[in-house]
Amino acid sequence: MGLAAGTLSKVLIGTTTASVSAAAATGGSSPYTYQWYRSTTSGFVPAAGNLVSGATSLGLNDTGLQGGTQYYYNVVTIDSAAASVTAAQLGVFTAPVQSQNQFTQAVVLGMLDQKFNMNTMSVQIDSTETGTLVAGQAVKMYDRAGGVPKVVACEANSDQVLGFINYSVKDQSFVAGDRAEISIKGNVMYLISVGAIARGAQVELNRTYAGGVRTKTGSSGARIVGWAMDKATADGQLIRVYIETPSFEVSA
Repeated sequence: MGLAAGTLSKVLIGTTTASVSAAAATGGSSPYTYQWYRSTTSGFVPAAGNLVSGATSLGLNDTGLQGGTQYYYNVVTIDSAAASVTAAQLGVFTAPVQSQNQFTQAVVLGMLDQKFNMNTMSVQIDSTETGTLVAGQAVKMYDRAGGVPKVVACEANSDQVLGFINYSVKDQSFVAGDRAEISIKGNVMYLISVGAIARGAQVELNRTYAGGVRTKTGSSGARIVGWAMDKATADGQLIRVYIETPSFEVSA
């Protein structure tokens, strides 16, 4: 059986980071060695000039990227008989850069459409949260009694979504103990598309991006979180979403 490359896939995409993975190669003569390559040119040829130094595992956590930029990844596999195969490239669009300019006209992730705002909730990031949450990120209720509602980041597309963190000029990232405002049913927020989305389509949570949503598939088990008010043609586009949370029922 000839050597065959594994499929590349996205894991989690940020503004300056991209976590991607490759399925193991098959056929040929094991053991295999892997090498990742990155370019901003589609259809690039893996070479020394676009090699990701030290990236020889099936998973890659790439850092130092530019926000709002299209990147392409590829993996070359070499087996013990020196046969090699190149995977089909993977395209990744990094999340748009957040702006701290209160006078900017550009929309950013987590920004509310002021014409439609209705419902927000004040919450606190729970002490158990170990990560940094950003504007537009989906959060779920943490089971702690009393006081301001406590939340943590959603860890799976099937989590019960309480709401999405609002963007503000003062704060765009939040850690344990911080207070935040979140949008729930009735608000319209700019979130990030995962794949193409038709205007008016019902959308579900997709954590490929923080603040990511995709067209409802009906069988993924992900939570339905609202309706798209804009059209997206590809990953990484900011679109307005009419929020429909809390989502206390599994999507069908």
